[in-house]
Amino acid sequence: MSARLWYLRHGVAWLPVLACCAAAAATALLVVRWPDVAGVLAPTVLACCAGAAAFVYDEDALPVVAVTPRGAGWRRTARLGVMLLPLSVWAVVVALRPGDVPFVRPGWWLLGGATLLLVAGSAALASRRLVQAPGALLAPVVALTVVAPVTFAGLFSWGTLYPIGDFPDPVRTVWLGVALSGAAVCAVALRPGLRR
Repeated sequence: MSARLWYLRHGVAWLPVLACCAAAAATALLVVRWPDVAGVLAPTVLACCAGAAAFVYDEDALPVVAVTPRGAGWRRTARLGVMLLPLSVWAVVVALRPGDVPFVRPGWWLLGGATLLLVAGSAALASRRLVQAPGALLAPVVALTVVAPVTFAGLFSWGTLYPIGDFPDPVRTVWLGVALSGAAVCAVALRPGLRR
């Protein structure tokens, strides 16, 4: 077994990552049962996937592994591969269109990828700053941030950031901005530098 796989098997907090992915799958099943409320449930699936992404960088033994010869950059890039799990859950949910909800797939893949990229970058940045469990701090904030636009759109009759029918250009612009922000945060978090 390669060193990277051994490290991922032993170093990643798999229980919260898999629990969040299972919650996302269970919420997608709720969309199958109640497709009329997909405007609320689909962002909840995204919140669960984003929570899983936040937990990818939890490291209980951070003070020990931060000083290993491989370095923190190796550790953070290895964990970035685990991000494929919540990203895959999101991609499958959007591709399957539970409950025959008319998702505009490219738009929904964009918003999921953008959110997960921003969360992964933020968690990696926290890990770079030697925060042992960024997921415990970041997952609830991300879940509220992802679901809050649904609540505010319902309260104030605003347009939604999660359109079920067509995907308007202003919404696409917002999510492209989130994707660019996520790419910038990932670049900062994963850049080579001090061995921390």
